[in-house]
Amino acid sequence: MKDVDRLAMRVVHWAIPLLTIGIFVFDILTPVGIAVSILYVIPLLLTVFKSEAHESLYFCGLATSLLWLGLFLKPPGSSLPYGVLNRTLGTSVLWILALGLIHLRRLQHEAVQAERALMSERVERAHAEGLMMEAQQARYDADREAVRAVVGRQEAEEQLLVSRLRLESIIESAMDAIITVDADQTVVLFNQSAEQMFGCSTQEAIGQPLDRFLPARYREGHRHHMREFGQSGATSRKMGKLGTVMGLRSNGEEFPIEAAISHIAVEHQKYSTVILRDITDRKRTEEAHQESQRQLSTLMSNLPGFVYRCKNDRDWTFEYVSGGVSDLTGYTDQEYLAQRIITYGDNTHPGDRERVWQEIQAAVAQHRPYETTYRILTKLGEVKSVWERGEGVYTTDGTLNYLEGFVTDITERKRAEHLLRQSEERYRRLIAISPYAILVNRGDRILFANDQAIKLFGAVKAEEILGKPVMDLFHPEYHSAIRERIHELVEGRVQVPVLEERIITLSGKSVDAEVSVARFVDEEGPAILVMLRDISERKRLQEQLRRTERIAELGTLASGMAHEIGTPMNVILGRAEYLMDRVTEEPIKKGLQTIITQVERITRVMNQLLTFARRKAPERVQLDLKQVIEDSLEMFHERLARNQIQVELLLADPCPMVLADADQMIQVMINLVMNAVHAMPDGGTLHVGLAAEPQMVKLTIADTGHGIPREVIKKIFEPFFTTKEFGQGTGLGLTVVKGIIDEHQGSIAVESQEGKGTTFTIVLPKSE
Repeated sequence: MKDVDRLAMRVVHWAIPLLTIGIFVFDILTPVGIAVSILYVIPLLLTVFKSEAHESLYFCGLATSLLWLGLFLKPPGSSLPYGVLNRTLGTSVLWILALGLIHLRRLQHEAVQAERALMSERVERAHAEGLMMEAQQARYDADREAVRAVVGRQEAEEQLLVSRLRLESIIESAMDAIITVDADQTVVLFNQSAEQMFGCSTQEAIGQPLDRFLPARYREGHRHHMREFGQSGATSRKMGKLGTVMGLRSNGEEFPIEAAISHIAVEHQKYSTVILRDITDRKRTEEAHQESQRQLSTLMSNLPGFVYRCKNDRDWTFEYVSGGVSDLTGYTDQEYLAQRIITYGDNTHPGDRERVWQEIQAAVAQHRPYETTYRILTKLGEVKSVWERGEGVYTTDGTLNYLEGFVTDITERKRAEHLLRQSEERYRRLIAISPYAILVNRGDRILFANDQAIKLFGAVKAEEILGKPVMDLFHPEYHSAIRERIHELVEGRVQVPVLEERIITLSGKSVDAEVSVARFVDEEGPAILVMLRDISERKRLQEQLRRTERIAELGTLASGMAHEIGTPMNVILGRAEYLMDRVTEEPIKKGLQTIITQVERITRVMNQLLTFARRKAPERVQLDLKQVIEDSLEMFHERLARNQIQVELLLADPCPMVLADADQMIQVMINLVMNAVHAMPDGGTLHVGLAAEPQMVKLTIADTGHGIPREVIKKIFEPFFTTKEFGQGTGLGLTVVKGIIDEHQGSIAVESQEGKGTTFTIVLPKSE
């Protein structure tokens, strides 16, 4: 017999975990609405055969954890609230059963202890004479076991209290209203969701009949249903099985609800638990869905095209088509559906039929929507362009059932697009060949730039300009004027006058430009068209022409002055020299010497004027500028040493030859070195550099003198302009230098900073 008991204990030891795992896996694999939780009762009952008294309690805690864990592992769905309800009830049943088993084990334990006590008394009476010590020990053991029994009972009561608190927490946190009534239909439990649903507090609800929460016209039917349910022997009825009933709030408002009901007996008392769900929002949703269906039907009948459902065959056999098909193809929906005298495959233009078939098959093979444009032939033989969008409808195993979609007429749109493309192409060609740089500005951002604009601003691609604020492209001196012009355009002026402004390229270079702006409006709103043209070359030519005209006028004046003044000056000089040889008084001699000095100065000025006016065309030959520099500095050797001026040479060796006139290049060097000497009266350093550049040779002459004010630099090449004191210069030296360099197709530039010196940079073409 002991072997059988031992075998049974082994079976129970392995059966409990295996059954528990199996039930847990089965729970995960079954839908949320199926109450699998009740199966945990089987392994719970098997814990009776375990030796430990609290095995049932431990297993109940494990089963509760697995029960709720299984709910969260299931995919979400509409049955989730019902699953929560089932698990709440299942948890309650498990804990009540577990507590009952513990109570049973406790009674069994107490019976065993009582039997032991009785046996002890019998032993005590049988061996009272000689076994007093043993009887006392037995009594002590009995007392100790009784104490343990009391302590175990207290622990069981504490566990029961914890279970009740957990159950109350679950009930109070449930989203559905939970109401429990006794056999007299009197409310004994009323959770928080029920308070919110009926607008009635728990204190007000407890002890009230359940009928209070039903409209009067439903109360008799409710009582009849409860009697039938009690007599049917069923313990529960799922949510929705009772149909839709009406609830009654405290303010008298009626609302639709669904209910689930279950019976349970606790300590020989029958209780009914009703779980209620407010479906007001669902009702509204259903009504809104019906209204949406009605609106959809109205919309489909008024669409500029038709909707369809068809087979995926080459005839595109319609199973449904809306009435709009008649307006598009000329055939009625009955001719496609009932009479079957035409198929939509017949309507499809032969030139597009195969392409459309391939596009749709490729889309449905990938289970994605399709869009396509093609031509159809109408009943009258007219060719129309249509646009279609649709997708496949598939079974649960992925098999294609049919196609659904929408077709609309885009013939006019196609014509408009064709005309628009022609217009855009003409516009694109016009913009491309335009000599103007064109920008489009909207919201203070550049939206468009043509090729000329990209080139003008020194960009490589349009993205370098697009998105920039328009002010970033113009010199700050013109920002206020530009804002005023933009304001005028925004206020309604269609166009403003053309102005000359300066723009800033991406490299930071300032460029003179002629700018015209106009306002226009397109589908995106008002915008400003900006047209620019680089006028730097024009201004340079204008300045050169102006300078040439002034020089020509100066030459004419110089020739006339030399003729009119030269002869009298020669007479004055001759008479003064004659008198110098014949007078002996020192004051008179000093006066005559002053006359001779000033006449010689006037003669030199006149000679410079004649040289400037009658300058011959340069005789260009291959010339080594290094030799010219060395020869010129040799002339100033003593003068430079006397003025304590150091010379620093940085001459490339070898340096390419230039094509230039040697005498004129020496004249350029003399003028520039002389200016440097005058700029450094207290000594300094003269830097002379010569370097090769692509296709050019660069000559630099720099001093560390007093420098030239910024406002003066722009005038230094003008005739008769000088910064020297009266009598120290004629103002023609740099003008002559500029003229010589221009005639050699070169350029001269000056940079200066007051107190730090001046640098002249001359660039001449290389000799071929």
